[in-house]
Amino acid sequence: MNLFFKWVGAVLRGAIKLTMVALAALLMLCLLSIVLTMVLVSMVGSLLTGRRPAVFTTFTRFHQASQQFRQGIRPGHGASAPEGSADVVDVQAHEVRQVLAASERPPTTGE
Repeated sequence: MNLFFKWVGAVLRGAIKLTMVALAALLMLCLLSIVLTMVLVSMVGSLLTGRRPAVFTTFTRFHQASQQFRQGIRPGHGASAPEGSADVVDVQAHEVRQVLAASERPPTTGE
């Protein structure tokens, strides 16, 4: 009788483990499908608006940021400027005045 209960317990434990693995796999598939759907909607939206997809823009920025470390260049640590960039160009400074529209001007007092 004790052997029977051990066998039934082992079968039930196996069934529960198999059920949990199946539920975990189903959850992962659902999350994956949600993420893929969001990426596809983002890409279709970017095609309609004419902008680059945010997914590609983000990974492009990550790739560009990682390039400086792959080439051994650390910001501010001996990275020399290119040969032609030593030229300094002076410009004539001038004051920039902001012209306010009539609706944006502050009200004046009638003195």
